Amino acid sequence: MSRTALRNGARTIGRALSATVFLLLVSTASIAQNGELAGQIIDADTGETLVGVNVVVPGTTIGGVTNLDGRYEVSLEPGTYTIVASFVGYVTVSAEIEIRTGETTTQDFEMEADLTGLEDVIVTGALSQRSRATSEVAVSRIQADQLVEVVPFNDVSQLINGKIAGVSVQPASGNVGGGIRFNIRSGGGLNGDGQPLIFIDGVRIDNAEFEGFGAGGQAVGVLSDINPEDIASIDVLKGPAASALYGTDASNGVVLIETKKGSLAAGQATGLQIDYKAVVGQNSRQVEYTEDTAFNTFEDANANFVDGGISQQTLGISGGSRSIRFFSQLDLRNEDGILPGNFQDRRSFRANVEAFPSDEVRVGVNASYTFNNVARPQNDNNIFGFLGNTVLPSAPYAFIDSLAVLGIENLTRANRFITSANVAYTPIENLTLRVTGGGDFSDLRQDVLFPQNFAYAGVQDGERNVFVREVDQITLDGVAAYTYDVVEGLVSTTTLGFQAFDRRRRNYNFDIQDFATSLITDAGTGTQFQAAGEFFDNLRQFGLLGEQSFVYDDTYSLTFGARRDYASSLGAEAADIIYPTVRGAVRFEQLDFVPEMFDLLKLRAAYGQSGQLPDVFDGIPVLYEAEVGGDGAGAVPVQVGNNEIVPERISEIEVGIDADLFNRLSLGFTYYNQRATDSIVDIIAAPSTGLVASNVPFNVGEITGQGIEFAINYTPYRDRANQVDLGLILNYQTNEVQDIGDAQPIFDGFDLNVISPGLPRSAFFTAPVNGARFNEDGTYAGVDSGVTENTDAESCDAELNRCLFGTPYPDFSGSFTANIRLLRDVRLYALVDFATGVSLFNNTRLFQVIFGNDRERSELADQLGFTTEFDDDGNVVDAGDFADLQPGSAEYIDAANRYARTDPGFDSNFVEDADFLKLREISIRYDFTRLLSKLPASYRLRTASITLAARNLFQTTNYSGPDPEVNFDGARSLSRGQDFLTIQNPRSFFATLTLGL
Repeated sequence: MSRTALRNGARTIGRALSATVFLLLVSTASIAQNGELAGQIIDADTGETLVGVNVVVPGTTIGGVTNLDGRYEVSLEPGTYTIVASFVGYVTVSAEIEIRTGETTTQDFEMEADLTGLEDVIVTGALSQRSRATSEVAVSRIQADQLVEVVPFNDVSQLINGKIAGVSVQPASGNVGGGIRFNIRSGGGLNGDGQPLIFIDGVRIDNAEFEGFGAGGQAVGVLSDINPEDIASIDVLKGPAASALYGTDASNGVVLIETKKGSLAAGQATGLQIDYKAVVGQNSRQVEYTEDTAFNTFEDANANFVDGGISQQTLGISGGSRSIRFFSQLDLRNEDGILPGNFQDRRSFRANVEAFPSDEVRVGVNASYTFNNVARPQNDNNIFGFLGNTVLPSAPYAFIDSLAVLGIENLTRANRFITSANVAYTPIENLTLRVTGGGDFSDLRQDVLFPQNFAYAGVQDGERNVFVREVDQITLDGVAAYTYDVVEGLVSTTTLGFQAFDRRRRNYNFDIQDFATSLITDAGTGTQFQAAGEFFDNLRQFGLLGEQSFVYDDTYSLTFGARRDYASSLGAEAADIIYPTVRGAVRFEQLDFVPEMFDLLKLRAAYGQSGQLPDVFDGIPVLYEAEVGGDGAGAVPVQVGNNEIVPERISEIEVGIDADLFNRLSLGFTYYNQRATDSIVDIIAAPSTGLVASNVPFNVGEITGQGIEFAINYTPYRDRANQVDLGLILNYQTNEVQDIGDAQPIFDGFDLNVISPGLPRSAFFTAPVNGARFNEDGTYAGVDSGVTENTDAESCDAELNRCLFGTPYPDFSGSFTANIRLLRDVRLYALVDFATGVSLFNNTRLFQVIFGNDRERSELADQLGFTTEFDDDGNVVDAGDFADLQPGSAEYIDAANRYARTDPGFDSNFVEDADFLKLREISIRYDFTRLLSKLPASYRLRTASITLAARNLFQTTNYSGPDPEVNFDGARSLSRGQDFLTIQNPRSFFATLTLGL
């Protein structure tokens, strides 16, 4: 560097320092001319001081936060102001104050607890936010930042399940890091995977289930990348009535996740808050195998399970000033499953910044990076797994050696970056402009290894599989909203906006076998190339949306709007679609004739439409792929599409009542009715078309659904030191397929779950067993099956020779929560959930029968004389000679009928009732903060607590297998409610220490 450059640099630094000193002097002089506002804020009922209350001047960045003593201080220029105090769980209060130069003005507040959540501001659509008191649709909010204080959560599904009316979330298995399935209302239409759209900080994220090279039926859920510790709140729009303006793919609802934002340190205008959390825990099996569930090998099956350790370290920093605030968090979580070879190692970092350059402009930037390792064990429909080798055969490890099972590796490594930026600008009063943009960028690599030194069926001297998946998703939306008074008492809000979405997916994979030694597993050293492939697709969507709302006298509200959607997956002759919505509500408690005991009495109704897009290639008339043949490479038609294809359209009517009484009791009731039309059904092309033998998509399907949601929250007792909060959720749903055109019933790959007119979607539909047939001499002659007038089953089809045997999702479900505060510092929490009217196919037991490892069938075979017996010389003796029962007797007939109902040739024999009740979550927490406040300030921690918690502590079910909530084919397929060697969900225990500085 030259001397001239050094001199110039020094001169520049000197000027900067001079400017900084000047600004500090000006700032100091300005502060000296200001006045001070100070006060204390307490709970109006209990007199307890409130920590962390925000005290602000609306429309500006001026404000402060109450400290551990409930006190705040704000420096203000002389003048008259409106001061607003707000705090989560309390009714916002305000006051007019006057500030004089050099004087301190005192303004204390008493805040009423908002026990029913009337003031919670929730998202009610793509263009609107309302308080719960004014919402025209049923929208539920989860305060995730409060929940993670009482129970550690591994993923988003655990945060949501059991806490929202009309919504349940189930893992497909007990695999750590596995796939999850959302069940929202009656499930929307026929198409799609039944999952909602998920947004984080305004960015649509990938919600796929990645299988790659299989490890049985289970896959990796990419939602396992999301760290629950980062989440502040979750809003769920449960159907088209609320989600219409989110357009295509929103028919199964929308999940809106907001991450934590920076905040001022309590009682300071600037400063930092540092929070540390440490979690240790253990996963263990819930249910042991017994002679009834694994006849000869139950001890070997139980020996497979291990106690998996859980450890988590979280460090968060939050703070800022009046003009900028930030939140940053590092989280390290390691969790082992309950079978060898299953673990998750997730490392995540988040940084969120909000800036307020002026009172009119707000800028936010959110970013997170996650590195996530998930290892899957071999289970489900898999002879290479521990359970397959110890539950099915009558002798353990009949298929493969236990060391060979241990030697298999299946590791998925994901790198994921999610970012968003938003700008809100208020150029004039009542006009707000907002733009949000960002993306979800992930690359995922799966490595599978079958070692060379073990023998595996279909594997020659070892095998290495590599699968790479890259997904880039970009979201951009803009909104302009203007609010104005039409006449006195009538407020109008006009909103216009757009949403754009672009998704690009790239996959490639290869498969190599034949390694010289187990010590070298590099893919390049395998001598036998097996297969390779690559895939790419690009989906683009764009929506124009508008909404107009009117509110009269805070009593009557009406909103209507529409969205016009364009998508690259639509046919050329049907390139767009319009979704309308209309909503209204009346708040009767605002009227004079309603008793004062009602804080809220609201009737609401809404109608909306949304849809499910066709598959990416459905709108292409003929799709070609590369093929290599004897004459070289060329293009071969592989799929026939339909250029007139349109999205499946789902319409929903929703009617509800919300009532709050005495600020202690909250009731919510909702009835909804859904109807899906233009559902996409594949119909085999006729030979006369001249097309390849292919299924062609047509809009010919229809399904209806309806249900009831009921929620009640009650605070029966509250004083300074104690509080009891109770919650109850009840759900009922039903659905029925109406039409699938000229197509044959659509079965899953295992010929069990079906889509067929007159039946619920994904119902178990198979041949019935009526009992046993008998020979003339009264001996057993086989199974009496098929639809007859004596068939004991509902909804039978004689032509197909099948009957309905239940559904893999419940008719009734619900949950009960208790949240109790004792002696100010002790908090008890519990969640119990249940489901009835649900069935599960026990395919594990079916194969146990095939392999001779089922206790009931073996005992019945002995009683009927079907067991092979030998004489003293080792010769086979007529089994009938050893029968325990006399043919023709009532006991023999009963045993024969029971034996027929264990025949493995009929799936209906193994569809079981699977109602359940579970103690899902329980915890006890002790807060040391009040004790710490008595220490000298120099030794004082801001917060400290210890929590003991458990998950899946207890279950009762009439299902004979270990877990009634699993599905062996993952969380996305048409196969649902099927248990085939699926690992049970673990029972988990946790101990948590949290510290705040």
